[in-house]
Amino acid sequence: MLRRKNVFLMLFIGALVILASACSSDSSGQNNGENGGDITFGLAEEPDTLEAYMQNGTHGRTVKLALARGLYNYNEDGELQPELAEDYEVNEDATSYTFHLRDASFHNGDPVTAEDVKYTFERILADDSTATFKSELSMIDEIVVEDDTTITFHLSEPSAPFVHYTAIPESVIVSKSWTEENSDQLDTDFMGAGPFKLVEWQQGGHITVEKFDDYYKENKPQLDEITFEFYTEENTRVNALRSGEVDIVETVPWKDVESLEKLDTVKLDSKNGPFMKLQFNTDVEPFDDPDVRKAIAYGIDREAILNTAFSGRGTPIYGMAILDGYLGYDDRFTDYYEHDPEKAKELLAEAGYPDGFSATLLSTSQYGMHEQTALAVQSELEKIGIDITLELPDWATRINKNTEGDYEMLVAGTSGDITDGDWMANFYQGGEVRLNNSAYFDDEEINQLLAEGRETTDEEERQEIYEQLIERAMEEAPFVYLNWREQSYGMQSNINGFTNLEGFLSFQSGITLENTYIEE
Repeated sequence: MLRRKNVFLMLFIGALVILASACSSDSSGQNNGENGGDITFGLAEEPDTLEAYMQNGTHGRTVKLALARGLYNYNEDGELQPELAEDYEVNEDATSYTFHLRDASFHNGDPVTAEDVKYTFERILADDSTATFKSELSMIDEIVVEDDTTITFHLSEPSAPFVHYTAIPESVIVSKSWTEENSDQLDTDFMGAGPFKLVEWQQGGHITVEKFDDYYKENKPQLDEITFEFYTEENTRVNALRSGEVDIVETVPWKDVESLEKLDTVKLDSKNGPFMKLQFNTDVEPFDDPDVRKAIAYGIDREAILNTAFSGRGTPIYGMAILDGYLGYDDRFTDYYEHDPEKAKELLAEAGYPDGFSATLLSTSQYGMHEQTALAVQSELEKIGIDITLELPDWATRINKNTEGDYEMLVAGTSGDITDGDWMANFYQGGEVRLNNSAYFDDEEINQLLAEGRETTDEEERQEIYEQLIERAMEEAPFVYLNWREQSYGMQSNINGFTNLEGFLSFQSGITLENTYIEE
């Protein structure tokens, strides 16, 4: 058995050694829990549920990560860090993982036990479960409670990235007894083992959480109370930050970044992370033809998208949406599709569309960045002979049409959920239509490479596998990636410790609320 204990070797992803002690204070300059105080956090949306295993946007994850922890989570440096587990062991072929739990308590005082962990994951995998990452965790074949603080996951197939899936916010550990007793109110109530506990959710108003005094990390959290207010209108949210009505806001609009940067009272934490893309219904003509999809990839000037929809805040993507340092990254994939309208027209002609064609593009009028991206794509595709009609319903309708495969082509804004190369499975794995995949896309070679990437434990071999996968994905082009978008949190200048995580993990930045404090 291979052993990992607080010095964590990021599994199969290189020689990154992380010295992590989950019970020690961090190095972000916090003042050992002495400051206290209350803050107001402006969310861009009100969560639609507190159900632990549902992914319901950054706003929902931010609240969840104030209230709960998983066996592992990503820390402020984007590294896997032991949380409710203090270490784990894995066998040589990565089919059996044993976690050892630390001494930690739920908010009602009950200890976190192996039975709670077993219940959490069996609940995710239940036949009637609607858990967001049920498919990704479906390799779990059996969960064995060895004793109160030891639990083993036996997998039906090797999974090198398994620990990463225990670190996503939708894998936080819930109390078996509390959850069963409160099964009729899990949408609106929550009891976890995180740094803060739920005080109230006044729907349509706010969510209030307060410091959990028995949190397992010494001198954390720093704050006494956080009130999450809902500011769905962008200008209202920004004005609340300007006036000091709120201490932190998420999703600062790109149009306001420059003016906010000039204020002495406000500071921004901006990182590239989420990306914008087009995805196709590969079951309908002409998008069942890879040459048509590649023509679109060549035909769009990404700078036009970036400037139209994001005020230039971000980076164009002419290849795969993968960051340097992530498994599978190679320079040759960054500019795979240069902007070449003539090449695009040649491919359309070879595919039987010398005069172009007409199609619909699904987006939404509810969010400016989505609508503006769609308008820019429409303009760009017109230049190569493709006549686009926009569908701009409300967000809920757009999501429903997406998950039902009721579209020809759509605009999406999203991110990977883990930093391991297996993040691509959620996008490229064949199977049922889902939020992040191109409807009905199913490629045998890609499916096989995804399986090999999970099953292989050698780092260099995994790198080669994911390079092959990305090259195949670029040629099949079920997605056309457009740009990284800059994601910004704004905060008052006296707020410290809150960190916008890099890359894919920006949506999980709420993990750093345990480090947040008010500077005296």
